[in-house]
Amino acid sequence: MHCNNCGMGAEPGDTYCDWCGTRLRMREVLDRTVRCYPYVCHRNISSFINEHRYDLCPMDRRLLQEALTAVVNESQWVRKDMQLTVIGTFAHVVFYSGDGRNKYVVHLNGENRPTYVVTDRGWRLRLRDGFKTCWGWVRSVAGAAAGALTGGLTRLALGWL
Repeated sequence: MHCNNCGMGAEPGDTYCDWCGTRLRMREVLDRTVRCYPYVCHRNISSFINEHRYDLCPMDRRLLQEALTAVVNESQWVRKDMQLTVIGTFAHVVFYSGDGRNKYVVHLNGENRPTYVVTDRGWRLRLRDGFKTCWGWVRSVAGAAAGALTGGLTRLALGWL
């Protein structure tokens, strides 16, 4: 048995939480699948949090807020075929739209902090991420080359050579 307010464990015979003093009730695992149309958006997750505000422990609420961050950071064309799975302490929630080829998972990392990872990418998302990686590499090499050239010219102009 756990407290619905603070999430701390309690003995089965307790009626009030020793930690925060609220009345205890049996907590059930919240297992839901939410269909989002036409794409997964901020409104779907925030309305889920609002509808289940008394059923969610604080850690599960934090995980759903991290899911909001994942949704806000992605483009609409990615969210159109997205499956976002939130794996929490007492909640397992899946938000999906389209065929769900872009799969994201929100969970707790080793430091007990919410994080999200992309577990599967559709071909467009794979192409975009590959382009971003290549562009970052080209930009860093070009910046290093430009820095070496301008550094040498600056030293020559100042007479340090």
